[in-house]
Amino acid sequence: MQSQSIMDYVQQLFSFFIAPLFGTVLLACCGSGLPRLAASGIVCRHRFLGRHVAWVKVDPQAVKYVALSLGAQDQAQNMFRALWCWLICVLVTVVVSLVTKPKPDAELTGLVYGLTAIPQEERVSLLHRPVFWAVIVAIVFVILNIIFW
Repeated sequence: MQSQSIMDYVQQLFSFFIAPLFGTVLLACCGSGLPRLAASGIVCRHRFLGRHVAWVKVDPQAVKYVALSLGAQDQAQNMFRALWCWLICVLVTVVVSLVTKPKPDAELTGLVYGLTAIPQEERVSLLHRPVFWAVIVAIVFVILNIIFW
């Protein structure tokens, strides 16, 4: 894929996918009012990224605008590309969220932790408790470490 190494290629893929998704997940964690259309930030990120990569490929001087340095190597370009994609995704998601109407809480019941009723656990015997089995495994682990040390 015209990269200098496999690491440069992997970092380029991460800047395409991981950074913008992190922005969307971070926004989703901060509030439950993100509407369904907020995923448009991810779509805008794809369009922006395609134009961004093409711009740098066609005009190598564009690196000074993208990576804020004319001599930026591939890793630095990938980091700045991830930053720009994250910013575009977050900004578009926030703008779309402010413009559109959020879903009512009744539709989010069962999907959002704060709006879902937590079931009560019934009393179970000691053999059916995960803590009991975790303690047994820990004891066996310590015994095996002592034997085979």
